[in-house]
Amino acid sequence: MIPKKYYRVFFLAFIYFCSFNMFVSNVFATNNNQTCEITNTNINCLNIPSSEVMKIKLLNDPYRMQIKFKNKLIIKKNKIKNSRFIKSVRVNQFSKAKTNLVIEFKNPTIISNIKYYDMNNQSISLNMYFSDTSEVNYAIAKHALHKNEGDIFSLKNDINISSKNVDLPVIKKQNFNKIKSKKNYVVFIDPGHGGKDPGAIGQLGSLEKNITLKASILLAKALRKNKKINPILSRNKDVYLSLRKRTLLAKQSKADIFVSIHADSSKNKKAKGISVFSLSDKASDKEALLLAKRENEVDIMFNNNEKIKDPLIYGTLIKMFQREAMNDSAFLAKKILSNLEKTKLAVNRGHRFAGFTVLKSYDIPSVLVEIGFLSNKQEEKKLINSKYLNELSKNLAIAIENYFGDIENKN
Repeated sequence: MIPKKYYRVFFLAFIYFCSFNMFVSNVFATNNNQTCEITNTNINCLNIPSSEVMKIKLLNDPYRMQIKFKNKLIIKKNKIKNSRFIKSVRVNQFSKAKTNLVIEFKNPTIISNIKYYDMNNQSISLNMYFSDTSEVNYAIAKHALHKNEGDIFSLKNDINISSKNVDLPVIKKQNFNKIKSKKNYVVFIDPGHGGKDPGAIGQLGSLEKNITLKASILLAKALRKNKKINPILSRNKDVYLSLRKRTLLAKQSKADIFVSIHADSSKNKKAKGISVFSLSDKASDKEALLLAKRENEVDIMFNNNEKIKDPLIYGTLIKMFQREAMNDSAFLAKKILSNLEKTKLAVNRGHRFAGFTVLKSYDIPSVLVEIGFLSNKQEEKKLINSKYLNELSKNLAIAIENYFGDIENKN
């Protein structure tokens, strides 16, 4: 039994003990809190676990950066005053374990410089610096981040990244060819020419636009037999579509591949066979260069109001966006030619390269198949023969199925 005179002493000791515990807990909690301070020119994040990889996304209308963290963060933004970059900052705390930071910019802005430091072998400190940029470079950065699942460190070739005693956080990169998890593959089939644009005219009077439409419809029919493939036609009747419109439709369809069907023409009346073209800023040969020039000039002839040389298609974008798509396009082209060569339906004129506008869909593997020469009377007779076209289309479908099969096996 404790004497009553000691009750007060024990009570005060208990209060002091609890207060001390709360103080110590708060000190350690503060030290372990993840903090991001946003200033006029940069973001400074402290105590980010080395194992955590934040996800960054760039968005349009308005220009803004979304940064997702796995853990709860303390966001400090009181140092933002008349920033030339930042318009506003907001934080969405979805739960105790997630933080969504959104920074709205006045103009296109990207992170151009990152410094990170090892804090205690378990966490890192990050300084990310803003930089003005053009709309084109903003679009490039946006696309690159999307393809790499928001991993800012995957852009180390384009961003100045420096470190002190710490390894880069690693995200398992999304493979450009990783399509095996998809239930259906979308194949966008584009019958060349159409409407007021007849394309090449054969010696027997046949029009390229009619032959490409018929071959494309037969190809779509053959592909529909495979339940995993959803073929979509850019046109299913005799209508004119600009080259840019065709690539935009493919993009809207979320196509996995783009296949444009054409029939060739040459001054050499003996020229024959099938060629498969994929995109390159340099033509594989003089004939390919002239063919691409002739096809691309169609929009200038029939669609004077459309601006062909979109800056997002030429120059920088081709180098960055199309690098992987061009590799896949080349693989698809070789697959088509390899399969058709086995059938001996036509002479294999090989895989060739040129700057076809219709192939400049920056993130979709795209090929242009010249199924024969209308300038060769014997080949023209084959191309207007329904039985031949049907057999050709079936084998094109098999090649496309094999392409997807090989992509799946690779992954």
